[in-house]
Amino acid sequence: MLGFTFSSLMLMLFGGVTSLRDVKLLVHPTTVVRGGTAALICSRDMQGAPLYSVKWYRGNHEFYRYTPMDDKPTQVFGLPGITVDMNNSNGSQVVLKKMDLSLAGNFSCEVTADSSFATQIATKFVDVIALPSLDPVLKADKERYQPGELLKANCTSSPAKPAANLTIKINDEPLRSSETSLHASETGLLWTSVHAEMKVTPQLFVSERLRVTCVASVHDLYKREAYLDFFTPDTDPRPERITLNGGASRCFLSWVFLFFVMFLPFAMGQDFIYEDYPEYYESDHPIRSTVERTLLGG
Repeated sequence: MLGFTFSSLMLMLFGGVTSLRDVKLLVHPTTVVRGGTAALICSRDMQGAPLYSVKWYRGNHEFYRYTPMDDKPTQVFGLPGITVDMNNSNGSQVVLKKMDLSLAGNFSCEVTADSSFATQIATKFVDVIALPSLDPVLKADKERYQPGELLKANCTSSPAKPAANLTIKINDEPLRSSETSLHASETGLLWTSVHAEMKVTPQLFVSERLRVTCVASVHDLYKREAYLDFFTPDTDPRPERITLNGGASRCFLSWVFLFFVMFLPFAMGQDFIYEDYPEYYESDHPIRSTVERTLLGG
């Protein structure tokens, strides 16, 4: 028994020339964001031979076929999670809409020539990712630091897949002495946390400010920052200064009010006589009581 196969027979008949080569599968974009659209482009060199069919697969399951000589050139085979954009799909490409995380994996296109029935297949991995929905959150254990103290900072990312990469920076310089950990969320996504500690020195206060920054990134598709600013003791506002300024203002207003009351008769002329208003001298008169409390700090 010679055991000839169909492909061997075709090879003998056509002298080893297949009339089909360079089948490639291109994916645009190369990384698909969950809910987005992806175009699977099947390129080939037919060398003048007519096309018999092009088939697209997710793993081993065919979901789209293009056969130009059939009465109905395009066919879609139901596959959970796959939604084909029929208006933009043809014999050269298939456009998939509403891509979900479950579709990440190998996709293939299989091209068959009509004259020789030569077939080539190309496969490519399609990555579907979920970006963080929120900016990173950066916190420190204190509101201000003195030189010599230990600064402790913690940054967390929003859930994503893959998990966001977190970097702590001190004045735009990456801090290497940090601890990173991964955590699973209830939705199956991953969130990252990073903890950093460093000793505060006077040199870190550039232009009297120390900035701690947390950078979260996922591939080249997502990059967000959060930062905290710490100032030197001389430039950081002090509550007691604000209190003293407020007290001085109130005292100044009180003296202005007293001046107005004492010299009101002179401003109004002789017709204004205190004896005509004996109630002013009563200790419980509201105007007099207000002035006395103000001047005495009550």
